[in-house]
Amino acid sequence: MIRIVTKARLSRMAAEAKQAHSRAIEVQAKADAVSSTYFRTVAELTGRAVQAEEAKAAYADVVTALRAELDAAQAPGEVVLLVRYGQPHSIHRSVHAAKARAVAEGAVPDGWQPCSGAPAAADPWATITFIFDAATDAFLCRVTPVLPVPGGAG
Repeated sequence: MIRIVTKARLSRMAAEAKQAHSRAIEVQAKADAVSSTYFRTVAELTGRAVQAEEAKAAYADVVTALRAELDAAQAPGEVVLLVRYGQPHSIHRSVHAAKARAVAEGAVPDGWQPCSGAPAAADPWATITFIFDAATDAFLCRVTPVLPVPGGAG
């Protein structure tokens, strides 16, 4: 079969080919942008995962150190957790020993108040006292949260 192509038809085909080529370049540019965003996101999430693993390892080290200090306490009775900016710092046998440690590290020696709840991250130093409960074989916190009484006065 023979097909005769006119000049007008050839011109239309060339214009369609040029338009298809332009569309292909546009689609490729969008694909490159999406691919670039994807790889940037993967890299960012990988970095976050590495930081989270490092934080987890650091926290595990703190827990291990605090547990070792707790195990080193000979007589389970009362132990005091020294907290710095809301994070566990060290375990002591008395409030006096905990405060002495804090003062040795630059804390103000007077004006300490008993911790009435979870220490805030803004508090430079705080102590939390725990008492060993033989019935449960666990240390219980002496701090009792103050809860509002339903229907009561404040």
